[in-house]
Amino acid sequence: MRGRMAVATGALVLVAGAFAVVGVLSPAGPDSGDLPSATSVASTRTREAAPEVPVNQGWRVVLDPRARLSYEVPGDWVLAEDDQSLESSSGVRLGRLADYGTYLCQGAEYGRAFSGSGVAAGPPERAASELAAAIAADQYSDASQTARVTVSRATPVVRDGARGVLVRADAEAAESGDQCVGSRGTVTVVALATPAGTGVVVVATDTEAGRARGPEPVAQADLKKITDSVRPRR
Repeated sequence: MRGRMAVATGALVLVAGAFAVVGVLSPAGPDSGDLPSATSVASTRTREAAPEVPVNQGWRVVLDPRARLSYEVPGDWVLAEDDQSLESSSGVRLGRLADYGTYLCQGAEYGRAFSGSGVAAGPPERAASELAAAIAADQYSDASQTARVTVSRATPVVRDGARGVLVRADAEAAESGDQCVGSRGTVTVVALATPAGTGVVVVATDTEAGRARGPEPVAQADLKKITDSVRPRR
């Protein structure tokens, strides 16, 4: 994944990039197994998980009071500090970041997957579609070429009474000489109507490692569990 994001206190800014092609796929299942792709750099500091019992044994609960959402990540994902955030090229700032599968390549740090949450403008369907497309393009484009991105139709979801959607964006990296990044990935966004507005959880991961000699991509079963775990918080 083109997660060339330098860790800094305050914000992580994604590589800006437009996408060359946006298509529409048939609706993904409510919690499609065809899940995400992306990469984020692990923080040198970590935060504590929420002191709650996760549904998935051995996992961690991530609580976002601002977005009024919670979700779970596997126990080997690294939680960044609370003051770190990531801003997509669409302008949505994600916090409560978690990273998986970081590795060094040619002196830089990459990762196989990341998650984050925040509040987006607009109704859930529009917010999820725009955010998924933006992050997919940000992650798999480079300075000279743009990624090919296809965005699924929104799949309605209801979580503990909160209505929203799940949207998936699949990305294919442009051909380049970079041997450090994954070649394909998916970004999945769950957007729910919460008391804070449209709360969003993003899960992004490489689906094909390409020539990068990093860890294997995240298992799709785990990605589905993450998106299944998204819940509103009153």
